[in-house]
Amino acid sequence: MSVFLAELKKFKFSFFWFLVHILLGVASTINKFPVIGFFYLALLYSSINLFSVSSKDRPRLVAEIIIYFASFEALGRLAQADPFLPYELGKYILLFLCPFGLMISRNFTAKGSLGLIIVILALPAAFFDESGNVVFNDIKFNLLGLLNIGVAVWFFSSLKISLKILISWSKLMLYPILSVLVYTIIKTPDLDSVEFSLGANFATAGGFGSNQVSTILGLGVFLMASCILLSYRVTGYKMLDIVVLALLTIQGLLTFSRGGMIGGFFGILILMYYLTRLSLKERRSLAIPNFKKYVIPLGVMLFVVMIVANSITGGMLLLRYQGETQGTLAGSADKNLNKITTNRSDIFLEDVKLFAEYPGMGVGVGASAFLRDDYKGYAPHVELSRLLAEHGSLGLIIFLLFLGIFVLNRNRAPENISKGLLVAFFIIGFLATFHSATRTYITPLLMGISCVGISQAAKPKNLPVQQEDLTYKILEVK
Repeated sequence: MSVFLAELKKFKFSFFWFLVHILLGVASTINKFPVIGFFYLALLYSSINLFSVSSKDRPRLVAEIIIYFASFEALGRLAQADPFLPYELGKYILLFLCPFGLMISRNFTAKGSLGLIIVILALPAAFFDESGNVVFNDIKFNLLGLLNIGVAVWFFSSLKISLKILISWSKLMLYPILSVLVYTIIKTPDLDSVEFSLGANFATAGGFGSNQVSTILGLGVFLMASCILLSYRVTGYKMLDIVVLALLTIQGLLTFSRGGMIGGFFGILILMYYLTRLSLKERRSLAIPNFKKYVIPLGVMLFVVMIVANSITGGMLLLRYQGETQGTLAGSADKNLNKITTNRSDIFLEDVKLFAEYPGMGVGVGASAFLRDDYKGYAPHVELSRLLAEHGSLGLIIFLLFLGIFVLNRNRAPENISKGLLVAFFIIGFLATFHSATRTYITPLLMGISCVGISQAAKPKNLPVQQEDLTYKILEVK
């Protein structure tokens, strides 16, 4: 019996599955039921696969189920598939399947215990409310992402995989993102009719929250660029991969939401930094091409895409990334940190004031939005300030645990490719908390993946997974 997620990653089926997810994005613009039907059929088949693989391979298959199906959260939101695909789909999948994976793996690690500590420290603030206005949905909205980080760190730390498998996980994350890309492109009106201003643009984000769509597309930019740098074909064709990367980049830029795209670009720079530390001997033994030959073409492509996007927007894109607003251009407002961050810095400072007033246990989950002197009713966009305001000293400890997890991940990766990928995953997920808090599945999923253990470096000529399908045979039942 073939394993669905193994088939999904095989090189010989790359173009087929690429087309399937492109068509899924197209269908989602017409009706929500194609994506709902595909999701549940694929999930059912993958669940059956759990009983057909060896017990040794089940924890990793659970991880791949989480990675692939949690990534449908954004497409479900765009297609308005709730309640069939719940609005917080990715978070529910993480919350239930990570503990399930732990139960069947029974491999508890010291690093994983940090995730358990995060869960324990996060819970007390859910049981009190200094504002008297918090309802259950406020608690769910603000707490679920933090609990996801804890259980994801706990579960993924129990896994030990090869570098080949880590790279192949990029494809599982990318396919649903490609459906999102197609959806947003189709739903974007004629660009000549779009009025680009110096704020986030919902028209180019499929009519949905541009901040979340930008975060998804920014992750897609990183994943596709990293696959190109590592000679891993997502669509099966190098030039088509490059075209997809260009489309992800330009559509992400046109959302005018900066945080997600900056995170994706930063992830690419991190991976490039670690690739430069590979010796010629290491590159040859791992079958990695001289990535430096991609730097100039990749840089030129991104520069051209920026120029094209800026031209499409009448020069507004560059001004947006420079932090300009209509007020600063007109001279009626000063250009300061609060203007550049779209009020996030002032909300951050308001939350810090609440922390100073309630340093012990904080004001309770969801209560900060009701207790600020200014920006009442605004949901926090920076997870650090939310942790301080709503969880108090326990929130500060949780944030320090995040940093500790980052250091452990960086120090324990066996070689520079896995180190670059794991560090980039963590940083992209971590940076997302500074503009989207934990509103999407991306932060817990990426921070979880960054915690996996990597076995010894791949053998010579065996790293590009599409050269051989050995990666997948271990998951197939003969």
